[in-house]
Amino acid sequence: MAGETAIPRDDAPPPAAPGGPFARLIGVMNAAGTVWIILLMLLINADIFGRSFLSSPIAGVPELVSFSIVGIVFLQLAHTLRSGAMTRSDVLLGVLERRAPRARFALLAAFHLAGGVLMLMIAWKYWPSVAGAWQHPERNFMGNPGFFTIPQWPLFILVFLGIGATAIQFLLMSWSDLRSIQEPAR
Repeated sequence: MAGETAIPRDDAPPPAAPGGPFARLIGVMNAAGTVWIILLMLLINADIFGRSFLSSPIAGVPELVSFSIVGIVFLQLAHTLRSGAMTRSDVLLGVLERRAPRARFALLAAFHLAGGVLMLMIAWKYWPSVAGAWQHPERNFMGNPGFFTIPQWPLFILVFLGIGATAIQFLLMSWSDLRSIQEPAR
């Protein structure tokens, strides 16, 4: 309504890191994942219509769906982390927020640092699969030869980019948490 201002919620998490080019990049990745979901739903509905009314299914829909689910998850993973929508149990964090806010930020910094390091380790171990799929697309495909096949390298690259973006987001959040330890209590 006119003249009213939004009242901040007490349970809403503060922004994890300042906005900037990286925040825009993961926002674009998230939006691309959302558009992909819409296109996937249109494809599935067209396949159902073709199967039901035209007795002519669209070739490769199951392969494209399984390919898409993995791609969408990794496209949206960093944004999910940034927006605070990752599933976690924060009972201890809630208690620390009231009693020892600096300890809370220290714990969050350690958690986010561990998440970033683990994602970097996953990216390091995953890279040979990406390179192999790129160099040998004839051996790395999904589907049935002669009917429908799709190369795996685009999916592998999306997964790798999602892992890398999530690692960076974890590390940015850890840095933000460390800076928050130094700030006076709000």
